[in-house]
Amino acid sequence: MRLGFYINSITRLRDQENSGELEPALVASMAIAAGAQVILAGWTNAGGSLTERDLRLIRELIHGDLVLVVPSGEEQVEPAVKFHPEGVILVASGWDTVRDFRPVQMEVDSKDIAAVASAYRAAGVQPFVLVDPEPGAQKIAARCGLAGVVLDTSQYASASIDEEAQDALDRLTDCAMAANKYGLVAAAGHGLNYQNVGPIAGLRYVEEIFIGRSIVVRALQCGIDKAIADMLKTIDRYRV
Repeated sequence: MRLGFYINSITRLRDQENSGELEPALVASMAIAAGAQVILAGWTNAGGSLTERDLRLIRELIHGDLVLVVPSGEEQVEPAVKFHPEGVILVASGWDTVRDFRPVQMEVDSKDIAAVASAYRAAGVQPFVLVDPEPGAQKIAARCGLAGVVLDTSQYASASIDEEAQDALDRLTDCAMAANKYGLVAAAGHGLNYQNVGPIAGLRYVEEIFIGRSIVVRALQCGIDKAIADMLKTIDRYRV
């Protein structure tokens, strides 16, 4: 299983503290050196907390995959591919990188998503889409030519009682199985941390886990190297 580190938690900290000394590209490089395999970077050509300079430096410095989290509109394709990412994760249109992103509603937006996925594939970029863990989304994603789905784990992560968490986990299990059935790579993320990631890591068909804020919080206490290593150990402990 591959661990992806979402770098925007660093850029937000930089913005909040108004600290020009905090360099996301260096943190990204350190995360890869510590064992993360993917750097996720939320970006939009309309501007946001992550700048073009940040992305150029990240692309130059990391020796792992760069995956951009981008709004699903076609206007994002050309600006995004110039950074030569290995992949993109499409989220609901209108996202500004500051507010929390939302999953794409595949039943409503499938025609537009198919066109965007085709454009990214033509540029040599693997397109993924963030989806709610609901039946049917995986089949539509495969029909749209997407390489994979990222299952939104926010409902699981925010569950207040065990029954709610188990219900959300059951839906995630079914959706991961469906993704495998349709030949899609299944990833998971959104709200995961050291305490709740275990059951997600134990899902048979989930191949990648994406985490940002929790790793950054621990890194403030013990450094990015140990924070990444601790997350990898936690994930490995639960793998089937």
